[in-house]
Amino acid sequence: MSDTSPFESISLTNQLVLLSVAELARQDETPVQTHDLRRYCQQQVADIDTGVIGTISEADVIRSLYRLEDEDLVDEVHPSETSPTGKGRPAYTLATSDEVVYDGVADELQESIIE
Repeated sequence: MSDTSPFESISLTNQLVLLSVAELARQDETPVQTHDLRRYCQQQVADIDTGVIGTISEADVIRSLYRLEDEDLVDEVHPSETSPTGKGRPAYTLATSDEVVYDGVADELQESIIE
């Protein structure tokens, strides 16, 4: 990563996804698949007092994860096993310390999500 904070260039939606991954990691619930992460994010959005973040779709979560992976904030974990149809769903883990995440994300997200 460069000297510039990646949090300056990522949207609130991306920050929400990242903070959710950090919270799930803190609860030992990572690696997490996108559909489970979307569900967690949607639960958190209901408590956020900002109109900037609306409904979170699975596509929003996937796009956010790709962006966060490019910024070296999350890592994709390829499944060791595939489903009976031959499809393995990737899962994601935090690639940085949770302190970096908590220090970098927007205050209104932290106040609403961190327990």
